[in-house]
Amino acid sequence: MARMSQARNIVLGSRVTLNFTAKEGQLLRECLVIYVDAALDRNGRAGCGLAVFIRGRAVYTESFGFSHLGGSAQLEAHVCAGALDLAAARWPYHRVIVRTDCAPVVRSRMPSSDSFRIAVHEVRERCRRGWRVVRYVSRKANPAHELAREGLKSITRQPALAAA
Repeated sequence: MARMSQARNIVLGSRVTLNFTAKEGQLLRECLVIYVDAALDRNGRAGCGLAVFIRGRAVYTESFGFSHLGGSAQLEAHVCAGALDLAAARWPYHRVIVRTDCAPVVRSRMPSSDSFRIAVHEVRERCRRGWRVVRYVSRKANPAHELAREGLKSITRQPALAAA
């Protein structure tokens, strides 16, 4: 079985498994590319953006804001895991590539903190049989970057909830 430290992208399984999935992939529909990004401010407010493409055409976009108490890399890992869950639920028969501009999520061999380690483990658990992968994309080439900023703006515009 291939170790994660040997793989450039997050893919589970050995080369034999990857060759098997290439044959299996003929039974799957075309490739779905999900671009994800997250934005975090100093006050624990976060924005998330994702854009789903099939054959180069956007089929779904979303942005939203929420509260987050962890770090930015941990947040990006959770967003990647969420994108993989979304793909499994809405497009179960598509090959999936999740693209993020957070290099530590993709390339981290030994995550430094426990919370980040758990978040990266969630991503790796959701990459199944070699046809669900997470890859790096530059921030400039990531269409979800602007969506994440919009999500962050949406939560900063909301009034603070008062305790009753």
